[in-house]
Amino acid sequence: MKTLEYDLHIHSCLSPCGDDDMTPGNIVGMAALKGLEVIAVTDHNSCKNCPAVLHFAEEFGILAIPGMELCTSEEVHAVCLFPTLSKAMEFDAYVEKKLIPFPNNVEIWEPVYI
Repeated sequence: MKTLEYDLHIHSCLSPCGDDDMTPGNIVGMAALKGLEVIAVTDHNSCKNCPAVLHFAEEFGILAIPGMELCTSEEVHAVCLFPTLSKAMEFDAYVEKKLIPFPNNVEIWEPVYI
């Protein structure tokens, strides 16, 4: 039986609990250093960093699974993994339409550029 080293619950800088240095490139680079073979970046209610993660993962020879940590108003958190990037981005668009509009206060939360 083949064993794999994996982490399917990684947050990037898009999640409130992620650090600014948790960019897709840094995440994949650290996964490679740790010897991980499969990863999933599962940001809170967003798949927007999945395209970049999949790009870098391919360069490092790591299998990246598109994902999201869906967070409900009742504070239920469910890790969602998708078979393709396009399915993940479709779900991202659906979830984004359902989120409560919350304006960004740039004095507190500066934009993060990846």
